[in-house]
Order: sequence, then structure tokens, then C-alpha cells
Amino acid sequence: MPEPVVDLRDPAVLADPVCGYDRVLAESPICWARLPSGEEGWLVTRNEDVRAVLTNPAVRTDPTGLPGQGAQTQEQAFLALGTPPEHLPYLRASMLSLDGPEHTRLRHRISHAFSASRVSELRPRVQQIVDELLDDVEAAPGAGNTPVNLLDVFAYPVATAVVCELVGVPETDWADWWRWGKVLVGEDPAQITPTFGEMVSSCHALVERRRAEPRDDLVSQVIAQGGLTDVDIVALVVFLVLAGHETMAHLLSNGALALMRDPAHRELLRAEPALWPAAVRELVRTDGPVQLARLRYAATDLEVGGVRIAAGDPVQAVLGAANRDPAQFAHPRHADVRWQAEHGRREGSLGFGWGPHFCLGVALAKLEAEVALRGLFERFPAMHPVDEPEWVPLPRARHRVSLHVRLR
Repeated sequence: MPEPVVDLRDPAVLADPVCGYDRVLAESPICWARLPSGEEGWLVTRNEDVRAVLTNPAVRTDPTGLPGQGAQTQEQAFLALGTPPEHLPYLRASMLSLDGPEHTRLRHRISHAFSASRVSELRPRVQQIVDELLDDVEAAPGAGNTPVNLLDVFAYPVATAVVCELVGVPETDWADWWRWGKVLVGEDPAQITPTFGEMVSSCHALVERRRAEPRDDLVSQVIAQGGLTDVDIVALVVFLVLAGHETMAHLLSNGALALMRDPAHRELLRAEPALWPAAVRELVRTDGPVQLARLRYAATDLEVGGVRIAAGDPVQAVLGAANRDPAQFAHPRHADVRWQAEHGRREGSLGFGWGPHFCLGVALAKLEAEVALRGLFERFPAMHPVDEPEWVPLPRARHRVSLHVRLR
């Protein structure tokens, strides 16, 4: 194989993932690279090519039985990353690890909870959560004069409350999920193993409680449907809560910072609040928190963008670069809410992924971001950052360590 063109663990990429991936897009849109895990594989950055990879059934998440780079089983891949054997059943059962009919079967089990009609019913409760949190922020001592960390006082609490209520996680456990999410995103193996064990134990206890005392939540509904083991249900809870609060918190943080730096769009949204849904779609494209899709493997020899990829080769799709592809977008690196409102639905944004693994909670995420960001800027229209937020050094995500703002 050729020498890697780029190393995704390079400090230059970690310090500024946007510029790092955009440089790859411009210079070597499909190239051999060293991936975050340390293994080598193909990096795919063009929008058209990323969509082709994510919809191709010959590109799958499970390397079991594949030749070459993917010769190991999925279990061996997890073990190579330091995963304890007792955690393997939950990782194998995750929707992120499944392909084909098994993935579809599990997805259908919970898709009703994220349908457009169901999500529209949640709007009043999401609005209530946002309003109550903003009341707390405004009533805090020194509000308006003392800087606050918007991630801690608003973004994480909103994201955690919404998904935990939907899934059925009791409020007494929300702080634990917030802590667990930060540890898992940090990718420190010494912390991940005990943290994952805590999560699994907590989820098993939740399943037992909901089996004994069902409520109007997703865990109770899945239990009532039958057909899934407790391991399946626990894996589902872990996936939904982590994806639903960790990613959303940083979408809110990134979106808020982008709008604070864009007075023209703030004024546009103040004058025409009906544009907020378009603003959210555009912020997901330009400032979304997810840079890399889950690593996949070629099940057969194939060609992507004129490049031959051999069976077994790892394939890493870069969603962030694909969302800033000048061949696909009229305004690749800068938000244009008006244009998004008129043309954006046909643009092919990949902020929520693509293909069979397209984000299940996209309708809820859009609603949540719309209600939260609109409420935030209507309450604090002059809010502004007090420093340059620091990136969390992760190749997979566009997260900030904190977001300190002055509300007035």
C-alpha cells in the first residue's frame, strides 16, 4: 500500500479539524491515510463520493470475514482497542455495529418514537425545558455581568433532558450520563472501561425497573414489544442517550457561537423567525459536531471516485469535508440561511449522515436545535463570547472544551 498522505492524529488536524479536512478535500480527495485508531485506510472527502460510500451495501461496518486489512473479526477489532470481553455483547448489539437486515430490524423497533408526527407532539415539552433553563440562567447571581459556560448551563442540560425523558432515564441519573458521555468521547481507554461498565449496570437496572413498572417511555415500549434480549435493549439505550445528548450539546454550542459571530444572520432571524428551521439545517452543515462517519470496510473490490478500493480495505468517510465541498455547495464554508431556505433541501447536506445509518433522530434534533437556539437568542440577543473557545483534540468530532459567554 502507499504511504499515508495524511495522519488523522496529526496535531495540526486535531487543532483545527475544519481546515485539516478541507485541505485534504482540496489536495487529495480520496487518499490513503492513517486513521484515528492507528490503522491505515482510505479517506473519502468529496460529497458525491461520501454519499456513494454510505449507500453502497458492499461497504459495511462489520469487517468479519473480509480479507486484507479487515481480516479480523469485529470482536477482534474491539479487543485490539482494549475492550474487555464482558463488554463485547453490548458493542456487537449496537445499531452502529450492525449491517443489513439486523440493523433494519432493530431500527424499525424504535423508529416510531422519532417519526415527524411524534416529534411534533414533543415541541411543547421541549419548549418548556428550554424556557425553564433560560429562566434559571437569567436568575443566576451575576447574570449578564459574569461570564457563564454555555455548554454547562444550557447546551448539555437541554440535550440531556430531552433525550433522557424520551428514552425513560430518570432525572436522578442525568448527571451520570453527562459525565459518562464526556469520558467516552475523550477516548482514554483507562477511563472508558470502568465508565462503560457503570453505564451498562445502570441500564440493566433501568430495564428491570421498567419491566416491573412500565411508563410512557421508549424503554417500556421496547420491553412490551418483546423479541429483544436485555443486552439488545441496554445497547439501544446506550446508543440513543449518548448520541442524543453528546452530539446535540455540541451542535447547540457550535451553532450558538456561529450566530454570535454573524450579526447579519442574527438580525435576519430576528426579523423573519420563520427562517429558523433553515438556519438549523445550515448550521448543521457548516458547524455540525460530527466530522467522521463510523469506519467502514469494503466487502468487495470497488471503485469510488475513480480510485480502486480492495476488498477488506478500511474506508473512512469525512462528513465535515463533504459538507463543505465547493463542487456541491454554492457557499461551501459560510452559512447562508436565505439560500438554504430556498434551495438547501436539494443540496445533499450530510450533517446527519446518509444511507441506511442516516441519523434516526434527525427530526427531533432539528426541532430541539430550532427551539433551543431561537429561545436563547430571543432571550439574550446581545450574547457574545468572551474568549476564543478551545477545541477538544479529537479527529472524529468538532467539539469545544467550553463556551464562555457574556449574556448582555
